Amino acid sequence: MAAHLPNRQARPILLESPSPRATEAGILYIWFPDPGLRATGLRVLRAGRRKLELSASCVRVAVGPGELDGCLLELGAGISPPGTRRTRALFVTGDQAPALDDFGRVASLHELHVLAQTGWLIDQLEHGRITSHFHPIVHVADTSRIFAHEALLRGTGPDGEPLEPLSILQLAREAGLMAELDLAACRSAIREAALLDANVTVFINFSPGMMEDAESCLRATVAAIDAAGLQHDRFVFEVIEADRIGDAAQLKRVLDSYRRDGFRVALDDLGAGWSTLTLVHRLRPDFIKLDRELIREVHRDPVKDLIASKLLEIGRGLGIRTIVEGVEHRAELSWARARGADFVQGFLIARPAPGPGWHAPG
Repeated sequence: MAAHLPNRQARPILLESPSPRATEAGILYIWFPDPGLRATGLRVLRAGRRKLELSASCVRVAVGPGELDGCLLELGAGISPPGTRRTRALFVTGDQAPALDDFGRVASLHELHVLAQTGWLIDQLEHGRITSHFHPIVHVADTSRIFAHEALLRGTGPDGEPLEPLSILQLAREAGLMAELDLAACRSAIREAALLDANVTVFINFSPGMMEDAESCLRATVAAIDAAGLQHDRFVFEVIEADRIGDAAQLKRVLDSYRRDGFRVALDDLGAGWSTLTLVHRLRPDFIKLDRELIREVHRDPVKDLIASKLLEIGRGLGIRTIVEGVEHRAELSWARARGADFVQGFLIARPAPGPGWHAPG
C-alpha cells in the first residue's frame, strides 16, 4: 500500500522553478559570513573538484546539469549546521549574472541543503519505503506475555543504508513534511500489523503535526485499517512530543474523534515535563507511559522513585493503565513490579525488530 500524499500548502521554492532539484546547468552564488567559513567551504568545493570563481564578496560555483543536489549535499556534509544557517546562497540557471528579481530568492545554505534532500524523502513517502519496526510492551508480572507492540518509524537513505529515525524526523520537520511522514509511518504500521497475532494491540505514534489536517488523516487511517480487515480496538494512538502541543483543546477534540471510531489513546513521556502532566486530566488517556529518563536507575534515586511512584498512583486513581518504558536493568523491572505498574517496555525485554512481513525496500 503506497502512501499518497495529501494536498499540502505550497512551500517557497528557493531554486529555479519548476523543481527545487534543478536539472539545468547554472551558477551557485555563495556568500560566506566570515573567512573561517569561507575557507571551509572552499576546501569542500575543491575536494569535489568544482569549478570556482572567487571575488571579495562571494564564491561562484559552476554547476553542470543535474549536479546541484550533489554540490549542496557536499556543502551540507562539510560545513556544520550553524555555519550553513549563517551562509547565504542563490542558484541561477545559465551563465548570466543574477537579475534584480533573483535576489528575492536568496536563502540560507541550510535551507538549500534541506531542499536537496527533500526529493529523496518525498520518494520514500510516495513509494511506500517508510517501514516499521515493532517494540513489544509486556505484562509486568510475566514478561513472556506480550500485550502490545509499538510501531516505530524506520527508513533508508538515498544509498539504501538504514537511517536513524531522528534524522528522518529532523529532515521532515525542516522540509515541512511532518504530516506526510506521520501518515506514511501510520500506514506502514497498519500494513505490518495485519501480519501480527490478531490478539496483539498495536501502538502507533501520533505527533502534533497530524493536527494540521486531522480529519483527513483520520479518514485515511480508518480506510487503511478497514481495508486490512483489522479491528479498531486493536490500535492505540500514542501522543508523542507533547511539549510541542500548543493547543490542548484542539488535541482533545482530535483524540475524541479517534475514540468515537473505536480507537484508544496513550500519552507518552509522562514525567518529562509539567506540560505532559497537565495533559493527563484534560485528555484522560487510556494509557500513560512513564518517560525513560525518569525510569533510568529509578531504584537508586529517591527523588525519581517518589515522582515515578506518584505518577503510577495517579494512573491507578484515574483508571488509566500504566506503562513503564526504558527498562534496561532487572532492578528497574523489579521496581516497576513493586510499584504496581501494568506493563513494561525496554531493551531488557527486547529490542525493536522488523515485523514478520518486513522486507528490504526495493
